[in-house]
This record gives sequence, C-alpha cells and structure tokens, in this order.
Amino acid sequence: MEFRILGPLEVLDDEGRPIPIHRGKEQALLAYLLLHRNELVASERLIDELWAERPPATAPKILQNAVSQLRKALGEGRLATRPPGYVLRLEPGELDLDRFERLAAEGRKTGDAERLREALAVWRGEPLANLRDELFAQRAALNLEEQRLAVLEDRIEADLAAGRHGELVSELEELVAEHPVRERLYGQLMLALYRGGRQAEALEAYQRARRTLGAELGLEPGPQLQELERRILKQDPALATPARAERQRGPLPLRVRPSFPLAFAAVAVVLVAAAAVSVGLIFALDEHSGPLVAKPNSLAVVDPSRNRVVDVVPVGGTPRGVAVGTNAVWVANSADGTVSQVDTKEPKVLETIGIGAQATDVVETAGSVWVVTGIDNTLVHMDARTGGVLETLRLPSGSAATSYALAVSKGGTLWVVSGNRLLRIDPHSGAIVPGRRSKGHGSLTDVEVGAGAVWVADLSQVVARISAATGSTTGAADLGVIPSALTVGYGSVWVAVPQPGRVWRVAIWRLDPQTVRVTETISLAKLRHYAPTLGIASGMGSIWVTNFADGTLQRVDPATSTVLATIRVGGHPYGVAVGKQRVWVTVD
Repeated sequence: MEFRILGPLEVLDDEGRPIPIHRGKEQALLAYLLLHRNELVASERLIDELWAERPPATAPKILQNAVSQLRKALGEGRLATRPPGYVLRLEPGELDLDRFERLAAEGRKTGDAERLREALAVWRGEPLANLRDELFAQRAALNLEEQRLAVLEDRIEADLAAGRHGELVSELEELVAEHPVRERLYGQLMLALYRGGRQAEALEAYQRARRTLGAELGLEPGPQLQELERRILKQDPALATPARAERQRGPLPLRVRPSFPLAFAAVAVVLVAAAAVSVGLIFALDEHSGPLVAKPNSLAVVDPSRNRVVDVVPVGGTPRGVAVGTNAVWVANSADGTVSQVDTKEPKVLETIGIGAQATDVVETAGSVWVVTGIDNTLVHMDARTGGVLETLRLPSGSAATSYALAVSKGGTLWVVSGNRLLRIDPHSGAIVPGRRSKGHGSLTDVEVGAGAVWVADLSQVVARISAATGSTTGAADLGVIPSALTVGYGSVWVAVPQPGRVWRVAIWRLDPQTVRVTETISLAKLRHYAPTLGIASGMGSIWVTNFADGTLQRVDPATSTVLATIRVGGHPYGVAVGKQRVWVTVD
C-alpha cells in the first residue's frame, strides 16, 4: 500500500489503484495520523487538532465514526486502538515523505545531485492540497515546503560543485523571485553569475538581496552573504569553478522538480514597466484598450460603485502606506524618502514632501500627519494643512528594530510598532510611552485599533489583543502562519495571510475580538508568484485586500464571507485605504 501527502492526500492499493477516503474528518484524521505514523496519538489530541481546539459536543462520536470508516478502507491491522488513542501502522517506504527524506539524506551525504533530484521528483504538488482548510495541515504544509526548499538548495549546491553554473542562472533567478528573502539562493545566484564571468551582475544580485531584506524584514544580509560579496570584489581565486568539476562537466540533466510559475518572467515584466515609468509613462490603457490599470510608483483610485480603477496618480518611488485625511490622501514613498499629498477631489499630487528617511506608513489625526520610517526607525510629525515637517522623533529601540506600521485610536493616541515593541505616543506632546509586550513574541508586522483594543500581528505567527489602557497583552491567537496585515470592522478582526505551498494562496482569517479565536478562513485566490505582502482595509461595507503578486484588489462581503469582486489594479498593489467614496491603493 502507498500513502501520499506530498501533494493531494492519496492512498493506493498494492496494484496502484486509488482507495477512496471520504472527504471531511475522515481525510483529516488520516492526514494527521500519517504525519504521526507509528506513533500513539491520544483521542483528546486528535479532537483538538481536527477541530482547531473548538470541538463540538459530538466530536468524540464523529472521531469514532471516522476511525471505523478508515479501518474499512485500509483493512485490518492498519489502524489500531491503543489507550488513550490510536496508532496508524506503516511499513518503511509506504509513505512518500519517508522516501523523500531517505533519498534526500543519501544525496546530502554524498553530494549526489542526481539522488537529490530523485528526492524532489517524489513531490506531486502542494502538500496536503485537499486539506487546506485544516489548520494542522496548513502548519504541516509550511514545514514540508521548507524541507523541500532546503533539499532544492542542496541540489543546486551539488550542481555548482559540478561546474554547472551556466545552466543554473535562469533557475536561480526564478527561485529568487519566488522566495525573495532566502539568502542562500541569493548566494548561489551570485556564485553562478561570478563563475560565468558576470561579476557586475553578481554584485547587483547582492544589492538586490540587501534592498529586499531591508524592505521586507528590516534586516541587512547575513555574514555569509556579506563575506561572499567581499570575496567577489577581491576576485578571490577560491571562488573559481573547481578544476575537477570543470573536467567532469557535462550537460545539466533535465530538472526534475514540481512545476513552478515563471516568476522571473514576471520580474522582467515589472522591469519593463519600470523603464516605461522612467520616460514618463505612468499609466495607460492595456493593449486591448481595456480598463485603466496602474503602473509602478503610482496611486490607483478605485470606484467601489463600478469595481474598477478610475484614476491613476504618479507618486514617489516604492509607495507603501496610504491614509485618507480630511482634505488629502497621504502616500508614504519608501524608496525616495518622500510623502505625496494627493488631492481627493481631482486626483493629482499637490505636493511632494521630503523627509529624508524611508517612509513606510502614514496616518492623519487632529490636524497632523505622522509617518514612520522603517529601518530609519523614526516618527516624522507633519502639519496636515501645509505639509511642513514639524519634528522628527527618534524611536527607542535596539539595533535591529524597525518601525513599519502605525495606527491611531479615536482619541488621537498613536500606536507604533518598533521591532518587537508597541509604542504609545501622545500626539499633542510627542511623549513616547513604551507598551508592554508578552515574552516570546517576534518582530511586529502590523498594528490596528478597534473593537475596544489595539491589535498587533507579528512574525511569530501570532495576532495579539493589547489593552489600550495598560499596554498589556489580554489575548492572543496562534495562527500557525505569518500574518501580513490587519483591519478591524463589522464586528471582527480580519487578518490577511499569504499561505505558502506548491501554489501560494491568499486568505483572510476572521477573529472574534472577544475570544481572540479564528472563526472563519476565507480563501481569496491562488497566485502564480510568491506573495510576501498583502494589504487589508475595511470600509464602505466591505473588506478590501491587495494581492501584491497578481496585481489585483479583492472585495469581500463581511456578512456572507464571499468575494464580491476581483479588481485588476496592475503592477504590485501594496497599501490600501478607504475614504471619500473611493478605495486608494499604492502600487509598487
């Protein structure tokens, strides 16, 4: 018998014929037991995992029925009852994950690229793809995908050692586009380019890594990548292709791995669009004279009554945060350290204000505009009427802290994330009072105010509820995936979540603000490209989510949890805000 989880869950009999497993809890039970094969799993643990710690009163009976059905499907002796739970018995090699791990271990031990290719060929697609709504399956898929990527990097390392750098460049460009924060891939790309006599491009790859890591994580490249750049600059002879590998060099065998989107082609399209921007082409109709679409470095204006882009306003370089104020829309431009003031009546830039730091998010309150500055870790105070800079506050932090997001409560109090700290700021005096955070939380990624509390998302896969009065954590939800952005509205907290896998998916998770528990997961789209960031906002009766990778804005009905519209924006939509009867989207 053969069991498969490196792709959709499947079971095959001894003659290779599929064994039907009923959808729902029967499939979920089998998947969880396969992940814990030959291990005693308690019934209480199964109930918690299969119902995400929110089991109905009938959960024990449903579990017993699922066990009974599985026994009929798999035959006697497979699923044994052993107090306080069950054991699923598998022989070595019956699970595709075991075969993958065995082949990978053999390939790593000997540096055999062919054996590593065999390991990667075991994969059939996104792991547990038919169980995407199960939280335990989402966590498992994330871990399995990390294992696959590590083996893929090892296979590339083996090919580099064999002198196949010329054939690897296009593959590595594609992988870097799909996984832009994996430093090992950047290092392999740099080495492949350098060995191919393309030193300038190798150094540009390093700068690309530096920019990406700074923008996405607020980090500098690690010591290994920095050392590789230094050695390339010195033209270190040790970086040359090993002589043994050169003599043995032959054609690179056909790459055997799951089919990935051509993300590099998407990067090329973005570069062409950027070139168009440089000569003044900021927006245009598409080649078929269809709907208006935005180009890079612009603000797209969406009319909710028509669900389409009706205006595009050129702004500064790499626009991020956007806020709708009393008389203007404010856009934080990260790359060139400016803030664009946009007229809401006749969309056009009224003024571009230089702040001399990486502008990442912006709000307006009580006649003032406040801007946080990412890796510069400052808070800039501006006059909302004149656009003049009034003061710049240095935020207290450690060396690795960044300030990427801020929010404002109804009383005007500002909340700023700085590294793993939440800061409370009096907008009148500018006094900064550090908020208290529970230990164990990672760097914060977003902050939002609503439902009587302050809400933060962080890299440790947690959304936490913070008391506005004390700054202490009063509840937290462990999502198992990294939340990208938050909004509060229509009785819920909404979390935008890019979910990795064979195909990246966009979802929003709905949290009950009282219990701080996930009440619903709403799948929005499958993406062809890596989706590191999403923006989310609420207003005008809808939840609005930007899809950075596929150039769209999706509109969700909070009452029915259905997607009302998918609006083509163009480029890479990032920040989103709702106000003045329009939806405003920054386009990277």
